[in-house]
Amino acid sequence: MDVELAYGDDKIRLTLPDTVTVDEYAPVTVGEPAGREEFLSGLNESDIRSALSSDDILIVVNDAHRNTPTALVLTWLEEVVPGLLGRASFLVACGTHAIPDEKQLGRIFGEHLSGIADRISCHDCDDGHSMKSVGSDHFGSEVRFNCMIFEYEAVFIINSVEPHYFAGYTGGRKSLIPGLADRATIERNHNMANSLEAAPLKLDGNPVAEHQDELLKMLDYKKFLTVQIVLDASVKPAAFFWGNIVDAFQRATRVADQVFARKIDRQYNAVLMEIAPPLDRNLYQIQKGLENNCTAVKRGGAAVLISACQDGVGNLEFFNLARQWDFDTNKSNDGKLHFGSHKLSRVIGMRRDFDVFVHSEVEDSDVRQVFYEPLDDIQAFLEKRISETNDFAVGVVHDAGSTVLKFEP
Repeated sequence: MDVELAYGDDKIRLTLPDTVTVDEYAPVTVGEPAGREEFLSGLNESDIRSALSSDDILIVVNDAHRNTPTALVLTWLEEVVPGLLGRASFLVACGTHAIPDEKQLGRIFGEHLSGIADRISCHDCDDGHSMKSVGSDHFGSEVRFNCMIFEYEAVFIINSVEPHYFAGYTGGRKSLIPGLADRATIERNHNMANSLEAAPLKLDGNPVAEHQDELLKMLDYKKFLTVQIVLDASVKPAAFFWGNIVDAFQRATRVADQVFARKIDRQYNAVLMEIAPPLDRNLYQIQKGLENNCTAVKRGGAAVLISACQDGVGNLEFFNLARQWDFDTNKSNDGKLHFGSHKLSRVIGMRRDFDVFVHSEVEDSDVRQVFYEPLDDIQAFLEKRISETNDFAVGVVHDAGSTVLKFEP
């Protein structure tokens, strides 16, 4: 059987014997995307319209690192509630990301930017003066959120729901944590991602998601009204969900499962994970494809990430942290938890069960530095593995960053 995989601007073509089982998976794209009519219908059926008419309203949006169609949503909201954009204040939920520059604000707000620029604020997780304490979490540590969410009569949140490799899903409570929380709280939350129980499309038993839920309950969450948008792999809206931030998010996750998840009842000796743009640019980003599909790999098998990584390693903090990370103990040499260390510890944890290879243009030494193994010739590698194993099975995952294989025996 012939298999074709995208690789940068080129293609990789493999030929596998007919004796090998080959199953291919690809993300779902909706035939007819949900549009203005579905959006307006959902809004009119909800209780949110009256809140949007408030003269004292804050609209919380994602930063430019997400594909949420914020500008389009604002256009449609203005049609329903004329004058909304002229009186609302806006808050960009940045989490630990840098404050967006003018170009990024343009990507977020589109044609609306010039008319609302003087009413846009951006969250800074290091600015203690812009925060309000809401108590302590189960760690006994103080939790603080951006003051603005307490100062307005109505708070409306625009977000989108897709798989997230350690929080379970994007969207919902992530607008608040990490979006509008202080750095120390974000770091406590993200450090729990060192556990492999923190997984895509998983909320129950996921320590990151459960901590986020704990923090949300410290707030009057029913005050936070929202539209949660499920996007398909081509970033087209599949559905809109209206309500408070908990209820709308829960309903959205069920549709996200239908769009992104592929339930499988078998595991594979080798899983080829094709990384599509924009995640294929560097080593730092490609991990999402591995996280999405690691349960499909048999113990003793191999995961093969296929990505040109034209921009090299990517995040240098991640690369430098790897220099002080010990493979055998799966801990930092200084014994401390470091923000972002989950990117390393999770790969090492998986390598206890199966091999993890990367086929890329990155220098072999750099690939090994972040605990992957470089793989030059995929065809030869598979031929060798096939010759050593009876009943060999290969899973091929196209656009692995947007496809989640869920093994359910």
